[in-house]
Amino acid sequence: MSPQSFRISLFEEHLEEASFLWEQRRVLYSNPEITWKKIGEFEERLEAHIDGLVVGGELALEIAKRQAVDGDAGELFAALCVCCRNGNRDYVLAAIDQLNHEDVEKASAAADALKYELPDAWVEDFLTLLDVGNPKVAPILARAFGYRRARCGPHLLSATKRCTAAGLPDLVWALGRIAYDPAGGILLDFLKTEDLPVRAAAALALVRMGKPEAVDYCLDQAVSNTWPILPLGLAAGQRAITLLAELVEKNGCRDCFTALGLLGDPESVPLLLSGLEQPTVAAAAADALHYITGADVYETALIPDDVGQDELVESEREESKQDKPLTRGEGTPSGSMASRLSRKAEDWNRWWEAHCTRFTEGVRYRGGKPYSPSVLLELLEAENTAHQLRYFCSEEIVVRHGQDFGLEMDAPVRRQAARLAEAAAGSRPNNSRFEAGGWYFSGRRIA
Repeated sequence: MSPQSFRISLFEEHLEEASFLWEQRRVLYSNPEITWKKIGEFEERLEAHIDGLVVGGELALEIAKRQAVDGDAGELFAALCVCCRNGNRDYVLAAIDQLNHEDVEKASAAADALKYELPDAWVEDFLTLLDVGNPKVAPILARAFGYRRARCGPHLLSATKRCTAAGLPDLVWALGRIAYDPAGGILLDFLKTEDLPVRAAAALALVRMGKPEAVDYCLDQAVSNTWPILPLGLAAGQRAITLLAELVEKNGCRDCFTALGLLGDPESVPLLLSGLEQPTVAAAAADALHYITGADVYETALIPDDVGQDELVESEREESKQDKPLTRGEGTPSGSMASRLSRKAEDWNRWWEAHCTRFTEGVRYRGGKPYSPSVLLELLEAENTAHQLRYFCSEEIVVRHGQDFGLEMDAPVRRQAARLAEAAAGSRPNNSRFEAGGWYFSGRRIA
């Protein structure tokens, strides 16, 4: 093999490995056995391959550009990272413009690359592109600028008037991230559209911005829709508990259990315990109980293999439609044994009977402690906090306490750790503002 051929194969290997690690990193956020800090090890390996391409010069850059067109989403991510670091602005613009906006994987890869690597010197040029509202470009740029908390409110508003419905949730999400107050009116209008993803994104954006009218609207709409339920868990006061309990009794809504767990009032515990008797919502009920109590009530259970419908034969598809567990050839269930929060009512009832005196109705709890910003930060910093709970905590510290530290759960681990350190230092002087276990919205006490 010639030296040139060797270098080409080396750079192709860097791209292939970077692609695999980018995809693996995303998958790991849905793996309950991998902690958020452990994901940092995969990021370090990914960085080594990106760096190998950066130092590879023009040849590595050309190979990366070629694979960005012909390769998969992970290779596009790697190529855009390399181009950002090498200052190849025109190529980045062209690559994004050529994307098929219906290719969700590649759009996500492009957004990730810009979130992490877009040079500050390019921001103004890319903001001009955002104004245009191009359906290929606007959602990607909105994700990047919202993640970075860029001052892009007028540009996002301009884009909402031109972008297609498919791209609107990303633009609305970004408006909530930068808390652009002049967008409040249009976001309230988006709450009333027929497009459910847009309504859900608008609800989250508005509660992050501290708009109480959005909470009132969600309370009204939750009677007949599911999209307002999680925003209520993040933002509502005590009166939401009665509504959510009624919805549970009416239709056993899974999100209602999650929202009750987020609200954190021990009044909901008996209802959550009853949910453990229903297989379709038992997992959500167990999570909600853990959110309130912090109890380590675990069991060893068979976790079914995650198999797509296209991988099943006809008889297996029929079994899956009937919620029957898939079996291997010898008739044993398909899956592996693992530890998880117990879904057995007797386990949780036993724990609650032994510890219920520690909890007072009307007081909010998270992880067994009266709810407060410091408790949220403790959970965000703890290595073993579940990924979904970390996400909820990161939203709540903004929604409940009006403190945005620029923390995103898909940020590199090193960035998250730095943001958490800043948050811990910055929140100490404000902790006295909030009564532990109290009910707050946007930093204000609520009934």
